[in-house]
Parts: sequence; C-alpha cells; structure tokens
Amino acid sequence: MRYILFISLVLISFTIFGCNKQKEETTSDKFTVDPYPVIKKAMEQGKYLIIIFESESCKYCEKLNKEVLSDLKVKEAMIKNNVEIAIVNANGNRTVIDPPQKKEVNEQILAYLYRIRGYPTIIVFDKDNNYRVLYKIPGYIDKESFLDLLYYLGTGCYKKNIDIRKFREMGRKC
Repeated sequence: MRYILFISLVLISFTIFGCNKQKEETTSDKFTVDPYPVIKKAMEQGKYLIIIFESESCKYCEKLNKEVLSDLKVKEAMIKNNVEIAIVNANGNRTVIDPPQKKEVNEQILAYLYRIRGYPTIIVFDKDNNYRVLYKIPGYIDKESFLDLLYYLGTGCYKKNIDIRKFREMGRKC
C-alpha cells in the first residue's frame, strides 16, 4: 500500500511540474528575436524602423505575427521599402534602444516612454528625421493595410503630405 501511495505521489509531482515547465516554455518562446540588434541595424543602415509592442497573452499580437508579419509579400515589401521591424515585449526586461534618444533602456521603460496602453501597438520611426515618431498605430492591422504602410514609407509619399487613404486610391503611388 505504501509503495502505491509513493508511486502515485511521484507521478502526480511529475505531471504538475511537467505542465508548469511546458507553460513557461510556450510563453517565453514568443519573444525569441532580440530587438536590440534589429533597432541598431536599422539606425546604422538608415532604414525605416517599426517597433511593435506586444504582450505574452495578446491574441491580436499572435494574429499579427501569423497572418501579417510571417507573410512572404510583407517580408518582400520590407526589403523593397527599406524597413526593419523589431518586436518588443512591453513587459520584458531585455535591453533595447530608444531610437530618437539613442539611449539604451529596457523594454518596459521603452513601452512607458511611448505610453503603450494596448497591444499590439505599432510605432513607425522616420529615418529622415532623426528617428522621431512618425505614426503610432494602436491595435491590429490586416495584411493589406500593413503593406500599404510599408509602401507609403518606401515611396516617401508621407513627406509630400499625401494621406495614406489617397495613396491607396492612387494605387500605392503619389
């Protein structure tokens, strides 16, 4: 009887600790790409920079990653339009760079500096204006809207004060 009780306790312990470990791995796997070198590369190479603030439990962040950022057309448009994208964990502790200030801070501080209140939040930095914030877009945007944004940056139409809706109507031209 003691052996059965002992074996039962061991099996229960393995089950409980095994499930907890698996849960930790899935939440920490979401932010595998370090945003620091992405931000640094964009700034050194004079590329447009988009920082997307996310949280671990954000369903729309997952949707943005699966349906938009992983799409081949989006990846091609990023290259063609000279854009780098960094994903920042708004509750994380990794070191990142605040583009306009060119100072190192952690992810939570960066989220605080840009008053991030919801996820995802997309911030577009202007490479031609010392990486000042060009746009702050709260929430999820679909693939076509994201592509419009990438081409809008790449063509420089934002510099000509052409509204992005007009840009779309004109076939992504200005």
